Amino acid sequence: MRSIAEDLTTRARIRDAAIGLFGREGFARATVRAVATAAGVSPGLVIHHFGSKAGLREACDHHVLSRTATQGREKTDPGSTRQLIQDYMNHPEQYADEITYIRRTLSDESAAGDAFFDAVVKQTEDIIRAGMEAGTIREFGDVRSTAVVIASNSLSILMLGRHLSRTLGGSAAESQEIGPDLLRQLTLPALEIYTHGFYTGTQFLDAAREALEHSTNTGKEHAP
Repeated sequence: MRSIAEDLTTRARIRDAAIGLFGREGFARATVRAVATAAGVSPGLVIHHFGSKAGLREACDHHVLSRTATQGREKTDPGSTRQLIQDYMNHPEQYADEITYIRRTLSDESAAGDAFFDAVVKQTEDIIRAGMEAGTIREFGDVRSTAVVIASNSLSILMLGRHLSRTLGGSAAESQEIGPDLLRQLTLPALEIYTHGFYTGTQFLDAAREALEHSTNTGKEHAP
């Protein structure tokens, strides 16, 4: 009789194999049999643990989102942020499959891809609210929209890895991934922007507010 511990280990091995395969091949192309082969189990055992290919994908999504949520919370603490950066710099291969999976999922025009992006935005919103309460993140009037902007900026780095590496003189080996060299080049500039801002004053913010308010008022004047 199979033990619970063995079941959990087998389930995790199948899930991790699926994350790698779905990321490389895409959900539509990757088969249950291929996942089973990669995990070293039978196709029947995959179905036993996850019920279906769709159920397996849901488990992969949940695992990757849980990991990103944990990393997001760690980024709110300086000590944890330091450790996270060091871990990635020392062992980038441990993150490669998840990065590829996220990139593939976000490029997938499907309900699952939409749900994944929405979940990342919700995680970001929770992190912003927690930071505002803790006093580590300044107050924002529209937290939801701010979360969309920050999540989009973060995810765009994953989606545009090849172009980022190319324009910064990265090696061909890193052209498809967010490797240590690229992380080293981007981390400090990104944190400097988030820490100190970009503009020296509020003149651009004021101009944008004025333009948007004028547009809103003009629309009301022309409304029937």
